[in-house]
Amino acid sequence: MEFLLSDLIKPVTQPPATRCANCQAELTGPYCATCGQPQRSRRGTVAYMISEASEDILRFDSKFYKSLLHLMTKPGFLSRQFIEGKRVSILPPIRMYLVISLLFFFVFDIPSPDVKDTNVYIGDILIGKEEKTEGQPTFKLISFDREDDKAFTEWFDQFFSEKMAILKTTDAQVVMDRIFNKLEDIVPNVLILFMPIFALLLKLLYLFKRVLYFDHLIFSLHFQSWLMISILIIYGLAQYNPWWSALSIVLPFYLAQAQKRVYQQTYWLVIPKTFVIIVLYLFLLALATLASFMAALALF
Repeated sequence: MEFLLSDLIKPVTQPPATRCANCQAELTGPYCATCGQPQRSRRGTVAYMISEASEDILRFDSKFYKSLLHLMTKPGFLSRQFIEGKRVSILPPIRMYLVISLLFFFVFDIPSPDVKDTNVYIGDILIGKEEKTEGQPTFKLISFDREDDKAFTEWFDQFFSEKMAILKTTDAQVVMDRIFNKLEDIVPNVLILFMPIFALLLKLLYLFKRVLYFDHLIFSLHFQSWLMISILIIYGLAQYNPWWSALSIVLPFYLAQAQKRVYQQTYWLVIPKTFVIIVLYLFLLALATLASFMAALALF
């Protein structure tokens, strides 16, 4: 059995190559001196390919720790280095985001609220019972006014009419647990879609700087990575003492300093943009949260 398992993940055996498969330069070591491609073959079994892909994405080397230290202590430094083409010594932004995102959603779960002995509403629909129980608190997962939000109400009633019939007869705690479990699967995908929108916001704010949209996207990846690490740190500390939540005040200062370093503008221009970004970021985050809940409800 041990022989079979080890045999499963090893690459296909090939005679040692004397020339690089990519540029045909003569090989003098495990890596090509001309283009940098490794000599070892990427061909092999499916299990070997999965092992190689996991290693590429998740390996933790000195470059990762160095990049992480720069990310947390030098706002905008990694983005500036990447934009200027100094990329050898830093971790690629997308790889950093993927690693930190995996860590974030592994540690930071979304707890389902305890709604036992509670009147639970989605919109104005009472969940799990025919009539509200007097004396019990009220919990509203999604709240809207039918008079003020007629267009949204019509869409909601039409789209979720079949779901509402099921929700009315299902225990409220079961409904909450299933919705929040779905939410944990949806939120990572929503955040990935959120970043290009955030980059577009930066593009509009720095329209006259003639910065490429790609560069704004790099800034977004680094900022989102820093934000997730910061949330984990503050959340962990706040479990011991709620006053640690006050550390969230560093957000505008970090964002302002990162913009100043990346976009090379004075604080007189950066500070107003920082407040605009934070307000719009929170607005977009609220929309993303609502969209996530709607998607979780649709998948119920």
